[in-house]
Amino acid sequence: MYTTPVYSIPGTGTLKIADLGADQKAQKTNSAGKPVLLKGSTFTAKFEVQNPAKKPPTGPNPPIPDATPQYSGTGTFITTNTKWRGT
Repeated sequence: MYTTPVYSIPGTGTLKIADLGADQKAQKTNSAGKPVLLKGSTFTAKFEVQNPAKKPPTGPNPPIPDATPQYSGTGTFITTNTKWRGT
């Protein structure tokens, strides 16, 4: 689910990670033979809109959908794990 300051009626989409930070992919720790993701620094991502968020209507007009099909940005992983440590 997503909203913007202008489009406050929620829409949906898919977040795709484009590139992980060098310290976000484990060198030694793996799960089912694949490296696990680590908290690390910052990754780059794109959000592909599937159902656009909408701007609230004014008067009897219908809500106005967000015309942006994709957003780009950066993010970080947040963990609640306090038991395990990957390397």
